[in-house]
Amino acid sequence: MEVLKNDDKVVSIAPENAELYEILKKLPSPKKQMNLNKDQRYWWKWFGATFLKTDQLAELDLIHLQRAAFWMDARCKAYAVIEEKGYFGGLVQTYTTGAQNISPHLTVVEKADKNLDEISAHFGLSIRDRQKLKKVQAPDSGQLDLFETIEKMMKKGAAV
Repeated sequence: MEVLKNDDKVVSIAPENAELYEILKKLPSPKKQMNLNKDQRYWWKWFGATFLKTDQLAELDLIHLQRAAFWMDARCKAYAVIEEKGYFGGLVQTYTTGAQNISPHLTVVEKADKNLDEISAHFGLSIRDRQKLKKVQAPDSGQLDLFETIEKMMKKGAAV
């Protein structure tokens, strides 16, 4: 099996692994064992539609979709609490001693943002991520090619 990658380069996949990399054309429903709540199923569909457009969504990537649904739901719920409680209680937690710290709700938002950024990078969803996926580094001209060296040695009859 051959899979089309960026810049129309074709990569061969071993036949026994072909189904692992089969690109999905339709978004499957989440498996019951994923235990997604109603809101998370909404985000599953929302992210899933976007991931399908990348033409890079395989069945093994559904775990990233589950992760995206979970963290987006958590992020939205944390923002709702922050809005409800305002600056004090929502963003800043004040202890009885007078000490202050950022609230756990803001921590949830920060963790969600980090996870969602990683998922975005995995699928190349942001402009920055797409540029990284396209960027091909030229090999170091001073670096010797190990295989070329071994091949030359083998042609000369030297033991490797």
